[in-house]
Amino acid sequence: MISKYYSTWILQLFIVWFIGYICKINFITKYINPYYTSLLISIGFVFWLVYLICLKDYEFQVSFLIILLLLHIGPLYISYTYVKNEYAIENLVITVVLYLLFMGMNNINPMKVYLIDKHPSSWNEVNKVCRLNGNNFIPLCFIFKLIKFIY
Repeated sequence: MISKYYSTWILQLFIVWFIGYICKINFITKYINPYYTSLLISIGFVFWLVYLICLKDYEFQVSFLIILLLLHIGPLYISYTYVKNEYAIENLVITVVLYLLFMGMNNINPMKVYLIDKHPSSWNEVNKVCRLNGNNFIPLCFIFKLIKFIY
């Protein structure tokens, strides 16, 4: 299942670009520019975090919050530093349009997804979500399993 979170889409696009950058795949690095998309998820994440903490009284586990911050702000720093092409606006428009089309076709309200739905705030909650329905948090489930494997 495709994620209902725009940031997951952009993280996947960023990973494709990053692999292309490391492996020097010119076709990928020539046309993919994750800068503005990374900027959007970074700004959106900060506002979303403030909303959850200030208005919905969420309390995040510190290590979980650090990983979320790295996942949302790290791509912005890396793409700002290393992207050399000029297709940032095009990438932003295409990804937003595709995301909104996907949400519309699946009758999912983005406002409900971000503002009303319950969101995990600790690794234990991610573990529960992964056991019940891992499709919504695929990157977090992978990170959870990786951290669990390391420790």
